[in-house]
Amino acid sequence: MNRIGAHLLAGVFRGFGTNAKVIETYEGLDLGKEFTSGKECFPCIVTLGDILLFMKKERERLGNRFNPENYIYFMPESDGPCRFGMYNKYHRIVLDSLPGLDKVKIATLSSEDAYSLSGLIEKEKIQDFRKAAWLSIVTGDILDRLLWRIRPYEREEGMTDRFIDEAMERMTESFSKHSSGKDLSCILNDLVEIVCEAKKIIDPHIPKKPLIGVVGEIYVRTHLKSNQDTIRTLENYGAEAINASIAEWINYTTYDQVR
Repeated sequence: MNRIGAHLLAGVFRGFGTNAKVIETYEGLDLGKEFTSGKECFPCIVTLGDILLFMKKERERLGNRFNPENYIYFMPESDGPCRFGMYNKYHRIVLDSLPGLDKVKIATLSSEDAYSLSGLIEKEKIQDFRKAAWLSIVTGDILDRLLWRIRPYEREEGMTDRFIDEAMERMTESFSKHSSGKDLSCILNDLVEIVCEAKKIIDPHIPKKPLIGVVGEIYVRTHLKSNQDTIRTLENYGAEAINASIAEWINYTTYDQVR
């Protein structure tokens, strides 16, 4: 969903010894539409297309060396009335129907147990992983907030996008290096430095702009291509915009599990 948060979370996985990669998104939309009826939630179509295109490219890249058993597709789920809980199940049906892809595994985490990671991470490391993963999600939200706060007031067009891309790479590397340790202060120090550096991009002479809040379905509101980059569009029309966070959902599911 969240571009920055996805890369940071992949960094956490790598920090705990899992070779995680963020796959391209939205480029496989036509494939997703080919294997759906159009009645499904849009995120289901997008994510299905993403994994199908990725596996197609891997098969082309590796040829006879392609082994579907070497891949695990990470797709969380949710309980309750939201159809998010059915995505991975439908993806499983589609993968099983395609020659050679029935061996691709799907790693499923559920909001029902607050995404406890049972089975994905060694039991004694689960709490450390959850702490680092939570921090990666919050950090992704912070970098997004930073982007939305400074881009409407940047000194030069494009400065903010370049800065945030570099910040994302820097924080991803920081999570890869430090997330498996008990002390996450190095990660926080890197984040503080980035926030301080970002202040230099703002042109103080640009007057304050109207602030617009963006809310809605969690995937579409945070997936830039699915929402046609709504926040940038609002900025182009002279506004400053802010989106609801991803962390609020994780916070809610954790609270619900504890309750």
